[in-house]
Amino acid sequence: MQRLVPCLRSLSAFAGACRPWRRFLLASASTLLLPRIPPLLLKHERCYFGSFLLRAWSALVIRQPITSPLAAAASASLLSSSRGLLIFLVRPRGLLVLVDALTGAERLSLPLPSPHAPHHYAALTTTHLVLFVSKHAFASIPFPPAAAAAPDWAHHRLPRAASFVASIAEFRGRVLGVTDRAQLLEFRCLAAPAPEEEAAVEMLPATGLPDAATFESWHFGPRLVVAGDRLLLLLLMTDPAHRGAATGRPVKVHRVSVHALHETPDGAMRRWEEVDNLGGYSVFVDCAGRSAVACAKAAGCGDVAGNCIYFAEMTFYREYCQRYWMSLSPWWKWEHSAAAENKDAATISRKWPSQTWAYPRLFFQSSTAAAAAQL
Repeated sequence: MQRLVPCLRSLSAFAGACRPWRRFLLASASTLLLPRIPPLLLKHERCYFGSFLLRAWSALVIRQPITSPLAAAASASLLSSSRGLLIFLVRPRGLLVLVDALTGAERLSLPLPSPHAPHHYAALTTTHLVLFVSKHAFASIPFPPAAAAAPDWAHHRLPRAASFVASIAEFRGRVLGVTDRAQLLEFRCLAAPAPEEEAAVEMLPATGLPDAATFESWHFGPRLVVAGDRLLLLLLMTDPAHRGAATGRPVKVHRVSVHALHETPDGAMRRWEEVDNLGGYSVFVDCAGRSAVACAKAAGCGDVAGNCIYFAEMTFYREYCQRYWMSLSPWWKWEHSAAAENKDAATISRKWPSQTWAYPRLFFQSSTAAAAAQL
């Protein structure tokens, strides 16, 4: 099986050979396969009559782009991409719809807990589906739910001092989140067993970060990235004279800042320290898609360079998918780039079409029991 990586077609054939092989692939995906397969890029491209195309990093993964029949995207808002699924808010139907990112098939639809609430973000953990109803409230259900037609949403409150949650990541058995102002949260209510309601979510004070006014927070915002045994925070430092994300104007990025979390064994003190390397990992970032951040071990990923941050670029008529990405180092500054290469500042624009990373459905099963139940 390892000799077939990263060709998805060959891995799918491996899974289709027999049930024992499929069970083995499902049980081994998280440790043997996912760290060696670069993310897939889902792009909405006008040159293909407005269709969504799924592109791989190189032809070794997928030889030709695949057209994805995303029917749910026509009347829906993309809340996030999580664990191989696209999470759509379909407000006219009052539903939260989960779509397989590779096939475009609708996997699950759930009634919203509060149909008229804003619903700005959603995410999947290994055990729960989490939907952020408003700035200070969110709902969760075990995933997959026991009754999709009438889900029993559990309602929770965020600390009053917390801002809008920007992303969630699982790290060392804990579910952590970060707000648009880089506040660190721990979602204890998503742990097993869950504690009492008054300790459902705890704000974790941490030092070492720049002031929130210096980084982009409106659309992309701070993002948590798990790179091996390190929890990283990615910030896009922007030019104060070009803070136009709220109005759709391009935002000039003059620096990429990556910080690693250092915590004492007793959890009493936490500090973010800026780093200049990713420890052999590569981070893939989409500034247009919500929460679209992926991390891969560079070793074994073909021509993916280690210790790099790849930003998805809005380009058309390119032969190879690598050219859809702009590579920057964790300590990148626009001054260095302009002096060395005579380039303009990097920009991010809210007008870009949504893009997201996905893995085939057979790669994000969380347990052997769940996998065996589908055979």
